[in-house]
Amino acid sequence: MRIQNIMRVVGQVLITLALFILVPFFFGILDEGIGYYSFLVASALSGVLGGVLYYYGTDTDSYSLRDGFLVVSSSWLFAAIFSALPFYFSGVFTSFVDALFEAVSGITTTGATMIDDVSSLPRTFILWRGLTNWIGGMGMIVLVLAFLRNLGADAAHFFEAEASVPRPGIVLPRIRSIAGNLLRTYMVFTIVCSSLLWLAGVDYFKAINLTFATVATGGLAPMTGGTFAYADAPIVCIILLVFMVLAGGNFAVYQSVWQKGIQEIWRDFEYRMYLMTLCIGSVLVLVALSWEAGGLDISHIQNSLFTLVSMQTGTGFAIVDYNQWPSLAQMVLFMGTFFGGCSGSTTGGIKIIRIIILAKSSILHLRKAIHPDMVQMVRLNGHVLPTKWLHMTQQFFFFYLLIFGISSVLISTTGLPIGDVLGLVTGTLGNVGLAFGSLGPTETLTILSPLAKVVCIINMLLGRLELFTLLVLLHPGFWRGYFAKTGKGYGRFDGHRKNASRLV
Repeated sequence: MRIQNIMRVVGQVLITLALFILVPFFFGILDEGIGYYSFLVASALSGVLGGVLYYYGTDTDSYSLRDGFLVVSSSWLFAAIFSALPFYFSGVFTSFVDALFEAVSGITTTGATMIDDVSSLPRTFILWRGLTNWIGGMGMIVLVLAFLRNLGADAAHFFEAEASVPRPGIVLPRIRSIAGNLLRTYMVFTIVCSSLLWLAGVDYFKAINLTFATVATGGLAPMTGGTFAYADAPIVCIILLVFMVLAGGNFAVYQSVWQKGIQEIWRDFEYRMYLMTLCIGSVLVLVALSWEAGGLDISHIQNSLFTLVSMQTGTGFAIVDYNQWPSLAQMVLFMGTFFGGCSGSTTGGIKIIRIIILAKSSILHLRKAIHPDMVQMVRLNGHVLPTKWLHMTQQFFFFYLLIFGISSVLISTTGLPIGDVLGLVTGTLGNVGLAFGSLGPTETLTILSPLAKVVCIINMLLGRLELFTLLVLLHPGFWRGYFAKTGKGYGRFDGHRKNASRLV
């Protein structure tokens, strides 16, 4: 059965997750002298299931993109469930939905929380919240691919399924090498950021957890009130700001910078547009704040730049209550949550590259309306974009709006004001975490109804996996051939047979 090939890889992912879950268990013993056995139980369950899947799975080095979708989707779903178990078994949450919400918020780097008083938690659980951010930032599959040696070149489909963003000029002949380079860059950012925060006077434990939340653009701060505590510490804010900007950029570009020099950042059109949107958005917020205050204040510069970068990159940190800002400033922040960062980053949202593709293709369409016989292709960084990428981007935008609308309708049935609903859906689908109104930066999401929590959990997973990776599992033809003893019918979904169009 084809499913056995998938079982083996998913088993390896779950075994890796089991090792991560042991980290807070041993930390609790060393730091507090208490072994929080909820972590040990969750690790054992993850390891046992992973071992069973690995044992009954079969080994192969041939995978399709369809396999990639299934491996990535099932890995993230299992990771969400097992990450929630320590919270639930320990009694931190009495409701499994709340525990699952917190875990999904962590691994999808959304940063929304169900905990009113984070500082009252044992440090072990604070560490686990931060660690889920860090694991989810780089991605479960990238972390595993960096270490596994026996998956073959076709494992590139796993990489593609986890970050299904068009990226011209990128080829994946050595997927393990690429994953390793991304992980090394991620580790360097983690070490440098935590060291700088510690040197700036932040307690080492808070520095590490703030770093986890920053480089992953996750936003789960290790204390009640989050980064409000550092509103009057400009050095700390600058460090967080710099690494939020870096985390929102393309990690593959940083590898090029390491090899060819700093000019590679400016040569990447998407990165230039990313920096431009951050600058324009920050200036608009600054103008709105200065206009309302009747003059420019130095605090306005810090607040506008930090908040806009935090919102657009999906980090979700706040050093000021932007609910008190003028409407123009709040609208710019709201729009920024849709933009997101670059492809190949840890951010959510639509992503800058998709906005570029939509803009370029729209301009081209207008030109062809005037000159129907004109032959012109959409280019990015000197590369012609395949037509399928244009279609994929357009479909992503359609599904994004569709899911946004459906989620808004469902949550509005719980009685939340429309403004809160729109902010909540934007914050969860875009993996931002922050919202507006009664769900703003000074509040948690404990007031949500069970239905709203479930919708938010689904949205967070959809946003982190770029919609298609999960949505494709709903297609009836996806599962054809997976549970059969032969491969008959398997290729039809992947388009290898002439009548594959019947499935659409």
